Amino acid sequence: MDVSQLEHLMRNLAIKETRTNSLDMLESKLADVNQDVYEVMLCSESLFKFLADADCDQHTTASRIIYDKALEFFPNGSPIFDRFVERCLTHPKNSVKQFGLRGAAAMVYHSSPISLNTVLLIIKYCLPMKEVYVDTMLNVLVKSLPPIFTEPTVQLELVAVLQFDETVRCRVYEAVCTILEKHPTYMEIVGPILESALADLDKDDVLLQSSVLQILTQLLTTKEGFDYIEGIDLFRKVYVNFVSVKVTPFMRFVLPNALKFYASAALIQPGRFLQRHPASVDFIFDQTSPEDPMLMAIAYDCLGMVGSTNEGKIFLSDNQKIKMEKFLKEFPGVLHSSTDVYKVRFIQCITCLMSGGGTESIDNRITCITQEWYETMTECKDLEMVLTLFKNPFPDIKMASLKLLSAIVDHRWGQLFFQNTACFTEHLLSRRLDKANVNVAQFKYDVIKKLSLCTTLESFVTDALKQYVTAGAFHREAQVEVVIEGGQ
Repeated sequence: MDVSQLEHLMRNLAIKETRTNSLDMLESKLADVNQDVYEVMLCSESLFKFLADADCDQHTTASRIIYDKALEFFPNGSPIFDRFVERCLTHPKNSVKQFGLRGAAAMVYHSSPISLNTVLLIIKYCLPMKEVYVDTMLNVLVKSLPPIFTEPTVQLELVAVLQFDETVRCRVYEAVCTILEKHPTYMEIVGPILESALADLDKDDVLLQSSVLQILTQLLTTKEGFDYIEGIDLFRKVYVNFVSVKVTPFMRFVLPNALKFYASAALIQPGRFLQRHPASVDFIFDQTSPEDPMLMAIAYDCLGMVGSTNEGKIFLSDNQKIKMEKFLKEFPGVLHSSTDVYKVRFIQCITCLMSGGGTESIDNRITCITQEWYETMTECKDLEMVLTLFKNPFPDIKMASLKLLSAIVDHRWGQLFFQNTACFTEHLLSRRLDKANVNVAQFKYDVIKKLSLCTTLESFVTDALKQYVTAGAFHREAQVEVVIEGGQ
């Protein structure tokens, strides 16, 4: 395709009646477009007129045409392409701004650079837009901002956007806190943005408070962020503002994120947090009451987070013994009376409590704690409760039961309890329902493989398990049919 043919197509693109056919024609001739012709297309006034009038489907087709070629011709970026994107981002119509954002995203996702000015324009024009691809925009900013984050112009633009409404401000907070997760050294230069977030947390708007608290929880993933949260006394402020007050219908919007805020701190920095803020765990236990099923489910999630680390288990065992005993004794009844959706979350909570602490080593103290908790919960020395859950035909519950089994048999007592459970091996080795869900079948195979390596089990048990492992996760028995001729 030469320039004259391209200009003819561009003019027809700008005309509503010929737009669709011209767009299809352009896409069909895309292979014949060389770089010089492509650069002419990017500068065409008719192209921008088309973008301003095109509908969503036409934008999608145009993005394939323009951005696929951009990646082909400019894998390392290009000032010409940058100017095209920047012109889109500054266009009066938001739909064209969105199209420019797509172009920036295409380059960023393929590790191609975009200019500083492009990033600044995304902050200035896309962050405040109502009808914007929020996830796309935040992904572009999170990936492209770190190398230029300390640029004064970047910080000025981010702060300038804070003048808009709470939705826009939360976008800024989310982008910044996500960047701080991987680049905590930038904590010092984002003071004005974090101060704005804290000011929003003090406002009498429960939806805004909930959103901000959820975003600020991301800071707990690093030592620098945790120090910042402690330095501004946010743990106490959350307790005073949201925990110690009477629960109201409006406060229920904030309480779930307050629970997750404390649980995340206990999960990420268990030693420091649990020692300094033990009352937060009392708050989590208080919400495990079945009076409010939604809060109860979240409290179970959070208790699992607290008890998933070795330090968390020791803290619960030493400092919350009475509450843990009450919680564990009530658990079978709660599990039995709950819906299937909640059942999965409750089983996941117990799985975390029974786990060996992830990458942490399992010492004798952790083994003793988990055995005591399991026996308190079931009042027996077998895995009958786990087997009952495994028999449930619903894949989500069956998968949750297998994860619980996997966590339990990491302990020597769990292996002995498995062996003490009548028919558990037979049910586990049965392939009757394996084809119902591939993911469940694969995970069951992994659990059986783990059990087959356990030296605690009797040899006849491990032999049967090893035979299953040798056959594979999706082994099918051959069926032989005998046909008798003559109908005899």
